[in-house]
Amino acid sequence: MGKLSTDQLIGKLVALLLEADPDKFDDAVAQAKNQLTAEQKQTKRTDLEKLFDAQIATLKDRGVPEQIIKTLQSQKNAVVQKASGMTIGEGNIPFLPVIKPAYLGYYGLMAMVRNGSQEGYTYLKPAAVTDQFETPDDLYYIYDVEDGNATRGKSPQDAEKIFKQQKRSPLTAAEVVNLCILTDVLSKHYVWAHGSRYERADGVPAVYLGDGDRPGLNWSYVVSSDGRWGAASCGSR
Repeated sequence: MGKLSTDQLIGKLVALLLEADPDKFDDAVAQAKNQLTAEQKQTKRTDLEKLFDAQIATLKDRGVPEQIIKTLQSQKNAVVQKASGMTIGEGNIPFLPVIKPAYLGYYGLMAMVRNGSQEGYTYLKPAAVTDQFETPDDLYYIYDVEDGNATRGKSPQDAEKIFKQQKRSPLTAAEVVNLCILTDVLSKHYVWAHGSRYERADGVPAVYLGDGDRPGLNWSYVVSSDGRWGAASCGSR
C-alpha cells in the first residue's frame, strides 16, 4: 500500500478525532509519535547492521585474512551506533571499513578490486604515495561516504574547494581502493583520491578501468578533469 496523500491523511485523522475522547487525544498523539520514532530508529539500525554484515561478507569473499576480519567485526556495535546517530547524505554510504596498506599493501588491496573476472593492478610505487590527512593507525571506518559522483567532471583541485565549503574530507588512496573493493563504483565512474599525493605536490592517485577494463591504481595531475572521473569524500573518520 502506498503512502496516503495529504487529503487522505486529513480525512482519516478527522474520522479518528470524531471517535476519540478529547481528554485523551493529545496524550495518544504524543505516544504514537514516540512509538513511530522508536520504530524508525530500529529500522535504521537494522539496515545499518545488514550493511555492516554485507561488507564483511565481501571482504571474506575477497580473501581478507581472518585476523583482519575479526578486528573489523569487533567494531560492529560502535560503528552502527555512531552511524545511527548521524545524518547521512542522500545516496551516500553510511560507513565503510578501511584496511590500510600497512596491513596488505597496495598490491594486495588492489588485487581485491574486481571488474568481473578482472583483478586490480597497481601501477604506482607504493612508497611514493603520501596522505594529506592524518588517519588512524589501525583498521578504521569512514562515515557518510560520497563516491565521487557529485564531483564528476571537476578536477581534484576544484573538488577540494567544494569539500572545504561542505566541511568534508577527500578520501585517501587507501580509502578509495577500499571503496572500490566494497562497491561497484567503477562501473559508474572512476575515482580520484585527492586526500593523497603521488611523488609530487600536483600528482593525485586514482582508481580507474584501464586496458581490457582491468581496475588500475595510477595517478594524474591535480588540475586534470574528465566527465568520467569524480573525487570521493567522507563526512568523518
